[in-house]
Amino acid sequence: MNVTERINKLCQQHHLSKYKLSQITGISQSALSKMTKQQANLSLDTIQRICGAFGISVAQFFSEADEYPDLTVEQKQLLHTWSLLDAKRRDYALLLIEKLLDL
Repeated sequence: MNVTERINKLCQQHHLSKYKLSQITGISQSALSKMTKQQANLSLDTIQRICGAFGISVAQFFSEADEYPDLTVEQKQLLHTWSLLDAKRRDYALLLIEKLLDL
């Protein structure tokens, strides 16, 4: 898998500009630009920061075709939907799920 393509794909999926990704991760725009043009190597810390911005694990980042092994169809759908939410909406979703447990 091409890391650059993966970052670009995630930005598109989340409707996130490189500028906004830079702000969220604390990675400078110039460094992020070099990374997405394959002119720089990414450290594990950098990849973790990028994954954090998208709410995914490093394993999910490197997973082919956004697959989640050993999960049911419903679980995969929930994780995919979760990955598309921003941090605020994830907080709301967790609150809703916790309230559902109280019913």
